Amino acid sequence: MRITFALIVAGCALTLGGCEKKAETGQATGAANGAASGLGDAMNSAKDMASDTFTKLRDQAVATLEPQFKSVKTQVASLKDKVAALPEAIKPTVSSGMTKVEKQLDAAGTQLSNLKSAGADTWQSISTELGSTLDKLGTAIKDLTAKFPS
Repeated sequence: MRITFALIVAGCALTLGGCEKKAETGQATGAANGAASGLGDAMNSAKDMASDTFTKLRDQAVATLEPQFKSVKTQVASLKDKVAALPEAIKPTVSSGMTKVEKQLDAAGTQLSNLKSAGADTWQSISTELGSTLDKLGTAIKDLTAKFPS
């Protein structure tokens, strides 16, 4: 009976010892899960801040380039009216230039639309392209206007 009692006491001691280790492991796991959750929250917060910054920069680019596009669009419309009013003998000399200007205007419009919906990885290149297209368009308008009779 003493041996049976000793085995029961030893078994209980081992069981209780195992429970303590299990509880300690559970606490460690809970702490690790809490730390991982905190890290995840910090990463999400950083992503949100980066997204906000990107959105502001892209919107600033749109706010800068959109008025330039509208101005060029108005100039092209005026130029079209002038071409329409030219005598038939002169129209062929400017019609190819007008076609070129209209194609560039369409390309700039597409680029502006793409810029408005661009992601973080593409907005800068689209913005640069659009600025270049608007510059070329301004030069093409001046060159075409120079062909008009005074």
